[in-house]
Amino acid sequence: MRWKLLGVLLLGLLILSSFGSAGIGNSDKDKACRLVRYWVFENGRWVEKSEPRVWWYCQEPEKVKGFRGFAFREMPYGLFKRPDVGVLHQAVRDLAGLMGIDELHGEFSANLPSYGGMFINEEKGLIFVYVKDEKDREKIKQALEKYRGKVNIVFLKSKYNFEELLKWKEKTRELFRIKELEVTMLDADEAHNTLTIGLADVTPEKLQLLENELEKIGIPKEAVKIEKRKPGMPTLSPTDKFDTLIGGIKITALRGSCTLGFTSKINGEDYFVTAAHCAEFGVTGEPVYQPWGIGSWRKVGTIIKNPPLSSNFPSRLTDSMLVKVSGRDIDHRVYSNWNVIGTAESYVGAYVCKMGITTYTTCGYITETHSSIGIDRDKDGYTDYWLFDVGITCCMDSDEGDSGAPVFYKSYYTNDISIVGILNGKYYDGIYYSEIDGIFSELGNMEVSWS
Repeated sequence: MRWKLLGVLLLGLLILSSFGSAGIGNSDKDKACRLVRYWVFENGRWVEKSEPRVWWYCQEPEKVKGFRGFAFREMPYGLFKRPDVGVLHQAVRDLAGLMGIDELHGEFSANLPSYGGMFINEEKGLIFVYVKDEKDREKIKQALEKYRGKVNIVFLKSKYNFEELLKWKEKTRELFRIKELEVTMLDADEAHNTLTIGLADVTPEKLQLLENELEKIGIPKEAVKIEKRKPGMPTLSPTDKFDTLIGGIKITALRGSCTLGFTSKINGEDYFVTAAHCAEFGVTGEPVYQPWGIGSWRKVGTIIKNPPLSSNFPSRLTDSMLVKVSGRDIDHRVYSNWNVIGTAESYVGAYVCKMGITTYTTCGYITETHSSIGIDRDKDGYTDYWLFDVGITCCMDSDEGDSGAPVFYKSYYTNDISIVGILNGKYYDGIYYSEIDGIFSELGNMEVSWS
């Protein structure tokens, strides 16, 4: 009888493990835990170190550097307990509301002055928060008390508050102009409480040059983390005709084939959003076809909103454009059977997926949000323009033709999804994508789900 009971318990463990954690596959976890190199300024010099790419999924929270304790004794995970990711995301939204930070528009709240960054672990239902002041810790605990036992907060010691990091990020955009540095990315890094700077190549000469420039603009070197990052590259490429347009299907514009991001309604009329580089930045009035061709019977819309790159500094918030639909119906779905129920903010640590015409559905972890990165459009190794409101993921495959693809959170029990942005291209070990709030800021508000 004892052996029979043990067999039942072991079977139960096998069944639980087969579900995985929050839909995250082992291969994705392996990629997330690969070591990456970075450089920090310590004891008067730049020091090379390494850590897992998405480090907070790869070690126990108690062993994390700067660990200051949990908010609650009750854990949302255990041997027979898996956290509810939907509840975790709602708790994060509540906490974001308390913080009152709008990174896109540079707005801050005095509610949590020592807040230094936030990110999540969906496998364990944990919200990691950098915070210095004890009063701020108590405010966070009180705000999320109703989630006790469903989520938990891991407090980490912060050195810098997030408002400082954002202001330093804005100042360091001037570094994009220094060609010798080859800066490819800037991020107020929620997962490290640092200003993270990407360089196309890291050499002693470039580190010295960067050190000099940081001193000129008054940014403490100790607050900076350096990573080697090549510029992002848009994904264009050489499928079935759809009488009803949905996200994730093939479209063709001036520069080649791309993926339709998501359909929308504005004042009752039909539109869709895709990547602007599928045409040219600033171009309007040009037709878009589905799936390909040049005949009027293939035309599905006209580009009506597509801001140009800034003239004095080639940049935009996002790589997105708005197309007015003609000749086809639309539905708020993503190929093949995802149902769009709305939009959502991007959170560092969240697990997101995309649906593109070339690599289909692939998934990965968000590692940066509201980042500024350089884009190598001509694929010659040099930055051609900059995007100032992009999310970055680890471990998500993409290829030519996936540009414009919807990036989304998916439910783990239904086919409902929430759009967080559209894919723009390959970056480092994942993708970069235009975030939904930046898209709405440039193209205007719109409905992405309707009855």
